[in-house]
Amino acid sequence: MSGALAYVAPAVFLAFAGFRLALSSGARTDPVQRAICGFAACSGLALLVNAPPTLRLLEPAITTEPVIWATRALKAYALTFLALLAVSLGSDDRRTSRRRARRQHAGALVFQVVAAVLFAAAGVRVVPGAVVVEGVTLFLLYTALFVLYGVGCLALLCGALLRRAVAVGPGRVRVGLRILTLAGAVGAVWTAWGLSDIVSTAATGRQPLGEHPVATLLSAVTALLVLAGTTVTLWGGPLAATGRRWQARRRHRALGPLWRALHEATPEIALAPAPERLRPGWRTAEFALYRRVIEIHDGLLLLRPHFPAHGPGPAGPGPEGPGLGGPGQDGLDDPAADAARIARALENRRRGVAPGGPAGVPAPRPGSDTLEDEVAHLLRVTQEFTRR
Repeated sequence: MSGALAYVAPAVFLAFAGFRLALSSGARTDPVQRAICGFAACSGLALLVNAPPTLRLLEPAITTEPVIWATRALKAYALTFLALLAVSLGSDDRRTSRRRARRQHAGALVFQVVAAVLFAAAGVRVVPGAVVVEGVTLFLLYTALFVLYGVGCLALLCGALLRRAVAVGPGRVRVGLRILTLAGAVGAVWTAWGLSDIVSTAATGRQPLGEHPVATLLSAVTALLVLAGTTVTLWGGPLAATGRRWQARRRHRALGPLWRALHEATPEIALAPAPERLRPGWRTAEFALYRRVIEIHDGLLLLRPHFPAHGPGPAGPGPEGPGLGGPGQDGLDDPAADAARIARALENRRRGVAPGGPAGVPAPRPGSDTLEDEVAHLLRVTQEFTRR
């Protein structure tokens, strides 16, 4: 299981890099797309090579020490791409962004050279299941430098993302930027976890080979958050439809008590077969909710002769005709009064009493001109009706 978990993050990163390249034909010229793809590709390759099963597979064929250095270098390049992304997001002036990007490239090159020298001078050797260090002080300096560089790059990115989120205003883009900020924070924890190597190396002069299980978990969470944050603008259709259907089914079920009472008194209001009335399908949930609202109002129309001529709540006719009470009538919205009148009308029908005569009296009016507001008012009426 742990071996499979080690490949979750590299699979997500590499698949995401390919997806972004296929989605954006201008990734080579757009600095934002280039930085995102570079980060994902370098992170995925580093994690793929540094996974313990991969290291065990490569050990008979090649010397492991260069592989360890290469994976660390790839991680550093991935962090550099994040800093370049922060530069691109931090300024809309192309000339300023290019100048800052050149400085960032120069700083990254200096870091890579210093890190390579420290790694080579530390005398790193690989034994079965562990990395043994001869120059402990140099290796500790190398590890601390790597952690500081990574956290610094991620701090730059999180700051740029937060400023951009404030600038774009509410919407899915802001949500995506917030998720990416969270991914940067988790990535900083993942990078800072390298400090745990300092403790073990200082005490024993060796550290475990490959990624620590906690680092593996943090890398997987970071990868999934990056994937979510960068694809949030694509969620609108499928997720919005799923949310609407789930809400429609929930509201359809919540209107059940009022609908069942009206259906028992006036069975002819049912427009659908029994199973569909009680348990709408996932794809037909929104239509089933709309139909349930119609059936409730049909039941209220059939109850018109049985509504009390005088009673609590609004009773006057309006331009929309009979329906349920709401803000359209004298600014009133009294679900409790509407529920009381409906309960009284149902009782009168059971007793055969028609206080309003053959034509009946107006039933409570609709809550609004929109279906959304009307459903909301019907839900409040149903809640009051159930309490009675």
